[in-house]
Amino acid sequence: MSKIGRNELCPCGSGKKYKKCCLNKESSAAESILGLISTEQPVREASIETESKMTLTKLKKMVEKELKWEHSAHEQLALQLIEDMRKQYEPELILEALMLWNGFSRQTRPTVKKTGSFCAAIEYVLSEEYGLNASKAELADKYEVTTGTISRKVKEMFNYIEEYGMGGETDELLILNSPGTSKDKAQALLGKAREASSSKRRIQLAETALEIYPDSSDAYLILAEESDSEHDARAYLEAGITAGKRELGELFFEKNKGDFWGLHETRPYIRICKSYAESCWFAGDAKEAAHILEHILELNTEDNTGARYLLAAVYLYSNQLDQAEQLLEKYGKGDAATAFAYDKIILEYKKNGITSQLKMLYRVARGVNKHVPDYLLGLKRLPHNLPDFVGMGDSNEAIAYVIMHSRLWASVPELLKWMLKQ
Repeated sequence: MSKIGRNELCPCGSGKKYKKCCLNKESSAAESILGLISTEQPVREASIETESKMTLTKLKKMVEKELKWEHSAHEQLALQLIEDMRKQYEPELILEALMLWNGFSRQTRPTVKKTGSFCAAIEYVLSEEYGLNASKAELADKYEVTTGTISRKVKEMFNYIEEYGMGGETDELLILNSPGTSKDKAQALLGKAREASSSKRRIQLAETALEIYPDSSDAYLILAEESDSEHDARAYLEAGITAGKRELGELFFEKNKGDFWGLHETRPYIRICKSYAESCWFAGDAKEAAHILEHILELNTEDNTGARYLLAAVYLYSNQLDQAEQLLEKYGKGDAATAFAYDKIILEYKKNGITSQLKMLYRVARGVNKHVPDYLLGLKRLPHNLPDFVGMGDSNEAIAYVIMHSRLWASVPELLKWMLKQ
């Protein structure tokens, strides 16, 4: 389109010159459009910021409606904390104080005789965390307590922070109030649990995950791993298996039997079944261990988790030699794992005693992993825990094998004596 001269007739048909008619209107319209273009985004951003900005009213609502409290006195202290901090601190920092108090009070269940001692301690902890330079003497005057009292409460809170972290409770609240299904939120909590450095924190997050999603096998697995009692651990594992069956449903099992590991949603169930089988094996319940390991192989015939190795040990230990031999034949072709190589020695010994074939199998097994005999015969000391990483033929693989199969080898002392002479 050609440019219209100021002194030309206005194209609108009014008969007036352009400068006397539509020029000013179009300029105003152009300015309005430019104004919208230049201001629309900042206005939208400001609106978002205003919506997301924490306010004192929101803080009070959170205390009264959203946070869980073990005692009404703890809730009242939180409300008092808002009032005491509102003139000096931004709402976002007061939120940090509230979350610290909520987590601390839920875990330690303190008796509140004087609110000022806890408020002063919380304020001091935040001051240390963010470099606000509030001294204990100043806080003692503000809250009418002694510096000694503040020091004692601060020590208690730092002990809590060492266990659970500074922002742990805040992260948990954000997850619980985020969009998504209960399962999604539970998974997010379990992700935090796996990253947590303390056992107590992992237990707390796993328990919270189960509160919102009771069918989480992974949550039960974490509780089992953190349990100090083998009896309790097995109870958690059994509960996790039940939860997994409930989550997937009978029809799912029937439809996908044999191909479980290829479906991502089945993996928590397979993992907890395997952990339960290992727990049964170490507790001396070989029959139950065999039952659950057979169940795993039925669901996942490719055996991505290596259930076959422990099942072979269970069969050999229980003198189910035909089942052991069938298992070794089915999965052993092309399998260079240490477990099968050394299990074949026990199978031959239990079937035929000391033979030339036994000597040949022993040479083959040493070729697969030369470190196993040293740990089996006590020439090298075993660590207390399984290694984090295992390589084919390395000492870590030998350690893992001997720890998992120690019950089996202890049942054949004469074979160990023979091995010592080789």
